[in-house]
Amino acid sequence: MTLNICGNSHTRALRAGMQILEDSVAEEVVVFPLGTADNEAEPFSTIENGRVVLTNDRFRTKLQKNFGFSSFGPADRWGICLGTHNYRLMRSEAWLRAAPAWLGLPGMQPVPEAAFAQMVAADQRHIRAFFDQLLQTGVRPFVISAPWPVRTHPIMTETGVRPEIIKAIDVKARALFAAWLAERGIDLILPPDEAADEHGFLRPRFAKGGDDHYHGNPRYGRLMMKKVLESQRVAIAA
Repeated sequence: MTLNICGNSHTRALRAGMQILEDSVAEEVVVFPLGTADNEAEPFSTIENGRVVLTNDRFRTKLQKNFGFSSFGPADRWGICLGTHNYRLMRSEAWLRAAPAWLGLPGMQPVPEAAFAQMVAADQRHIRAFFDQLLQTGVRPFVISAPWPVRTHPIMTETGVRPEIIKAIDVKARALFAAWLAERGIDLILPPDEAADEHGFLRPRFAKGGDDHYHGNPRYGRLMMKKVLESQRVAIAA
């Protein structure tokens, strides 16, 4: 059975990584992005005739063009890269004055864990609705994480938000999403530990670089796709 992988723009690195690996993989693996993460901020899916369809025009067009599907069916095998692009939570000057309470940073307005969990749930509400719709229609996907945050992001280098705050936001948001998925029996594949530096940010050699402060490069994509394929028991030739 073909393994289909789609999602936000972080899927581009996965696609590049799969192109490096494809000659060593016997099974068919199709990887294509549907669109950028800003499309996740509004409802983008619904159920029609017992199947999940995408209501976002860009997502729907990409799904049909690259996979030949107009909907998600229970007979198909899906990996989805959505839900861990946490920059929407990070990109706020409020973090110059506030910090997650569990860090205990003096002089900062503490944001309690319960309040932060509500922020994460609100940010992910359309993504979570999509996964619930898939489960309701008999599709049980697995989820592929976005890379670790990039240390050169302007929220740190220009705005001046402390890196430990950004990292704490990302770690907690991923953990909350992972717990939500686990309650539904959905696996979340996190980036390999070797992709992170000693502070938990994406290592520069795995980052796309330049003026892109979000994405991994093909080297990262290869590393991550290797972990994805191994998790799905897809054999990779030496």
